[in-house]
Amino acid sequence: MSPLPRPRREIAGQDLLFDDELTDRTLREAADPGFVLVGISEAVHTRHTGTRAAEHAIPTRPDIAATVYQLLAAGRLVPGPRVSVTVDGRAEPEPATSVDVATVATTGPQPGDRVLVHVDVVRPGHGLVTCGAADFSGSIVREDGTYLVETETGDVIGRARSYRAGAERLARHHGFVADPVEIEHEHEVYAR
Repeated sequence: MSPLPRPRREIAGQDLLFDDELTDRTLREAADPGFVLVGISEAVHTRHTGTRAAEHAIPTRPDIAATVYQLLAAGRLVPGPRVSVTVDGRAEPEPATSVDVATVATTGPQPGDRVLVHVDVVRPGHGLVTCGAADFSGSIVREDGTYLVETETGDVIGRARSYRAGAERLARHHGFVADPVEIEHEHEVYAR
């Protein structure tokens, strides 16, 4: 006779670790009123609402504490400076570590920024547009005296009067300002 499997015991709040609403709430609360990790055990406590600099902290619910630990492990929350707090009405302050929301580094330009756009005229009437900084591309093709401006997927977004105007239109389509625009013409002779 084989022994019965032991029932698995979950830590309080473990089933809620990936709840998006709980994660969002925890991140908002980390900004205000803020969390602190109290004592050697680094128990999660919260500060009073609207008083982030307050020295008094109250224990959090187990599901919030578990989410704080998860967000710390994921790097979305980071340990901050050491502070002293009083807990549960004790007269003696305890050492604690404040918890801060991690700053998100922007690696590329943001919508509305000026970006360098290259137009490589590979043959008469056909230019390839690239913008490495903002990660978009497209083409400009002469047709009936004007230029069609196309995205990298071939969708026509409008017409332009020149390669420069086409590059500016494509950048605007992606939310950027094309400044400067560099145009390079291939110097090979094409046989017809």
